[in-house]
Amino acid sequence: MTDETDPWGLDDLDGIANTLITHRIGEWEVMIGGGPDRYVLTAQNPSGTRIVNAISPAAAATEDDDDDDDDTIDLTVGDQAIDYPREYVLDRSEVLDAIEDLQTGQFPTDRWGITGDA
Repeated sequence: MTDETDPWGLDDLDGIANTLITHRIGEWEVMIGGGPDRYVLTAQNPSGTRIVNAISPAAAATEDDDDDDDDTIDLTVGDQAIDYPREYVLDRSEVLDAIEDLQTGQFPTDRWGITGDA
């Protein structure tokens, strides 16, 4: 159960036993996975015709400057270990920023990958 200090349940995500939470934010069906300090966030509209994936501005900014082979980060989401592209892996503050974007309906291009109808 979440409380006022963590209304989204991020503290419940431990990256091992609890790795996925869902919420409805406005029209969006939101899934947040991972934990305890790295997450992914994706949302879709009710018809499934528009999907948005939160992007880490910090990872996207350093992507071109980084010559190492660490392009992916292993996270467990929904009991499945997955290598996510580094740009989709968020820290807690980035998840909270993404939730705020969903609440306001604003999707800055440096923080979102958008697929489907507008």
